[in-house]
Amino acid sequence: MSEEIKVASPRAHVLVVEDSSVFREMQGLLLRQAGYSVSGHEHPHTALAAARERKFELVIIDYELPEMNGQQFMHELRKIIPDIAIIFVSGSLTLELAIQLSKQGVAGIFNKPANPKTLLEKINETISRTGSRDAALPGKGSSSPLPAARRGNSASPFGSTPATIAAAEPFDGELAYAPVHFPGRCEAFRDLTHRLWKVRDFRAVLLLQGEPGSPFEPLARDLAAISIFRDGPIMVCEAAQFEVAHLIEVLAPTLLSADAGTLIVLGVDQLTPAQQKILATLMGSRDVFLPFARRFRLVLAGSNHLSELADNGRFDETLYYKISSLSIAIPSLQELRGDILLHARQLLDQHAASTYADKIFSLTTAAASWLESQDWPGNFAELSRTLHAAVSAGGKPELDVKALEAAHAKVLAEDAAHAKPVPATPRSSAPFPAPARSGQTAHPFPAKPALTAVAPAAAAAPVSTSAPAPTSSPAPTATAISFTTPPAPPPVVVERPAPAMAHNLQPALASTASKRPAETLTARSIFRPASGAYDFSKRLSESLDAAEAIAP
Repeated sequence: MSEEIKVASPRAHVLVVEDSSVFREMQGLLLRQAGYSVSGHEHPHTALAAARERKFELVIIDYELPEMNGQQFMHELRKIIPDIAIIFVSGSLTLELAIQLSKQGVAGIFNKPANPKTLLEKINETISRTGSRDAALPGKGSSSPLPAARRGNSASPFGSTPATIAAAEPFDGELAYAPVHFPGRCEAFRDLTHRLWKVRDFRAVLLLQGEPGSPFEPLARDLAAISIFRDGPIMVCEAAQFEVAHLIEVLAPTLLSADAGTLIVLGVDQLTPAQQKILATLMGSRDVFLPFARRFRLVLAGSNHLSELADNGRFDETLYYKISSLSIAIPSLQELRGDILLHARQLLDQHAASTYADKIFSLTTAAASWLESQDWPGNFAELSRTLHAAVSAGGKPELDVKALEAAHAKVLAEDAAHAKPVPATPRSSAPFPAPARSGQTAHPFPAKPALTAVAPAAAAAPVSTSAPAPTSSPAPTATAISFTTPPAPPPVVVERPAPAMAHNLQPALASTASKRPAETLTARSIFRPASGAYDFSKRLSESLDAAEAIAP
């Protein structure tokens, strides 16, 4: 059976292949109200015949069809219209089948009954992508916020039924929400809960930054539980597994869920350049990630030196700018020292539950004081591994200081054995000039290349404004300076020349500038937040002084 109702000046022609007359009529009504021309078919062969007579921009397919399944129909249809956009709406999709279809370039996958609002949003977005790129609909994409949902008008990003009234804003001095995965009560933790509460419903990418070993995943799980994404799946991907094939498997549950979920990516600072390109594609919901557009909220987690990696060229600068626009700093375990015993109690209970142990682990008073007195440079991860090693040793259920010290020593030994030396960066590949030696003045933003390209003889000899150096005594070379044997060489002082003599230095500086490779001069971006070691006022003052010194 075939149904076709023409619409004056349609936005696009859509083919619907659905053996159920009820769902076929519902989808047709939805599309026609949105301004689309719809051609509905019960049998796949009649749909293929219609495709030979007319160009369709999009097709909606049920998987269970007479004479052939939806996947077989898709392959036959692509022989006729290779560039047609495909959306599956079926009640017989499995997780494995959804992953397989995603890898075959399907634009969207929905379980029956599909939410009409969600389905129409996907259709509009797909048509705008495959049609005119300039006519893309506003507010689409996985990085746009949901102001209506933030006001409590929606139970989920895709829900069509009103939600309960949004919870009142938390009071200062109290926890903004009741944490489950990472509890706490201290002042620093209360402040953190308030910051997370404010961004709980944003669809923009959220970046959690902290010291290595910070509890990124538990905090992200608590954030998902209080957000409009709470009814969707929570998916976690480590940096080591951040590949296209694995990401499709991780994201597959969102295709079978009626609600958007949360994707947590851990170790974003460890992503390779190739993985950074994958992240950029994922954020734009392009290519193989098109079926997952608007199906998840992205939470990234990494160490707080990500800006330095961008400075050094090890992390894509444009990507860093995009992911750091909404960032929250996670306090270290030292700052959360007041909650260490609370975390220890939870970790001991979790270990007992995971191993089905009959023991109830506890801490002696001295052991509790020992835990609170440690610095924990490895943060929450170091505390967790120490307690795990202590209870795994098979000792008494009540852990004492001796058991904790032995477990902690084991953890530190493991870290030392797995520590990798940081390779030295060759000078030729450094994007910025090398740090100045003691007594030297290095300008990070040279007004001219000559300021950072001083010859060895000129760098070793101080510039004097009173009398020229004797011509019979050659200037010492850089190799004559020893940094290992005492006494240490005196600091090299670069005196600022008087303005009257500035014109005499121009030829020498220009000659040395011509010898410096041009590729080593790299400017920093003014559009990206600077690293913690960057003092803009100080460096601006130094640059102005340098420009004044060489001015004619």
